[in-house]
Amino acid sequence: MRLPSASDINLDIDQYTNRIIPSSQVHRLPGPISRFLGHRNSPAREIGDLVVCAWSFVGAFCGILLVAGVFQSSPLIQSHHPPLIIASLGATAILDYHTIQSPLAQPRSSILGHAFSAIVGVGITKLFMLRDDFESLRWIAGAVSCAAASSIMGITKTVHPPGGATALLAAVDPSIGKLGWYFVALVILGSLLMLLCALLINNIQRQFPVFWWTPQDVGKQTKNDIEAPVAEKETVEELLVRIGPVSERDTIIITPAHIIVPEGFDLGQEECGILEILRDRLRERHGVS
Repeated sequence: MRLPSASDINLDIDQYTNRIIPSSQVHRLPGPISRFLGHRNSPAREIGDLVVCAWSFVGAFCGILLVAGVFQSSPLIQSHHPPLIIASLGATAILDYHTIQSPLAQPRSSILGHAFSAIVGVGITKLFMLRDDFESLRWIAGAVSCAAASSIMGITKTVHPPGGATALLAAVDPSIGKLGWYFVALVILGSLLMLLCALLINNIQRQFPVFWWTPQDVGKQTKNDIEAPVAEKETVEELLVRIGPVSERDTIIITPAHIIVPEGFDLGQEECGILEILRDRLRERHGVS
């Protein structure tokens, strides 16, 4: 038996997390609320680039202003002598308010990407601080922090490029280094405030987020059986009996209730999204909600 080479190994953490993540219930909320949480009964209408740039300006201005205002007006935060604002949130503003359809801008990445990066940056910096010559090694701590944050975000599927700057700041900026673990709390707070502003601004003429956790189905399903809430379900075995013999090695089956792919046939997020769109088309054709 040939062992797989390192280049063949693929760790898909969503295979494990998607089973325990509850499915979104946003569509059950009242219309005005669900709208500002990204739900639409039909895709949002495309708007021109100039309008996108205008909303990006408004969003970035309001988002940065909100974070800086909260930081400056909170006695608790000011007692730790933080910077005026965490610089990496400026890069987040571009993603959160301009390229809002990018997977890098979705809540999972923007919140957890910053959080993981801050934890990695602070943790690695504290390890380097155990040495007496830390100041002469600070630049190495910055490189290690940024590299480690990149890997952690990749493994957890929370890649958010500004997170690299967050990890770097924790190591190379002395004023942020003095905050210690409190820096993690500030980063998470800033990210949440930016997200709150994005939900309000981006859903006026556009749609945000595209997804909260992943474009794939979540809940109690396996990767080979993605079930939908239909009036009368049939099991996968019953389905296979009804449609007749198929080759399990090279056949993808899509019905209003199921998406079945061959064992070991890995799909990317975009490919899963295409299959789900086709399944939804079948639901509409059969009048299934």
